[in-house]
Amino acid sequence: MSDGIRRLELEQCDRELQDFLRPTVERLGYFGEFFQVAGHVPESITTFMKFTAAVKAPLSDRQNELLALTVCAALGGDYERIQHERLSVRLGLDKAWIAALTGRADADEDLLTDEDKALRNLALAVVERRGVDVDAELRAVRACLDEEKTVAAMLQITRFSLIATLNNAFAMKLPVPSIFDAEA
Repeated sequence: MSDGIRRLELEQCDRELQDFLRPTVERLGYFGEFFQVAGHVPESITTFMKFTAAVKAPLSDRQNELLALTVCAALGGDYERIQHERLSVRLGLDKAWIAALTGRADADEDLLTDEDKALRNLALAVVERRGVDVDAELRAVRACLDEEKTVAAMLQITRFSLIATLNNAFAMKLPVPSIFDAEA
């Protein structure tokens, strides 16, 4: 590895972490590079996964996927973006809607609801302005969602920013293609 960080195999991880991650690995069909790297700090993964469940819970699948796709596309976090493209399809979300959130040239912005646009605009504002001067975007989301969902959205935006940053810093590659690659 050019970054000097050894990628761990699942069997090289702490036994408790192996047991914790096994259902995720079985669901995905692979032991992703994010876990291979973060496995060097085992408790970080279990804590992060619990945090993930907590901030994801108040939001719908559509809202969570919208935030993931928007943030990861904006930050060039292809590893996580591709995972969420694939998850979005499994959840029954339209491929054209996914294209609109990932900034594809052929995307139809009219597929986004007013709520979608408010969430996307907030996510982009937080990423582009590093959270500074996002009051208008926060108010727009708050007009659509209650306080719990608005705060959960902000937590998800920053969580996906963290993931995309790590993906980029460690040049992580996913063993599966984008849904937009030929015959993915």
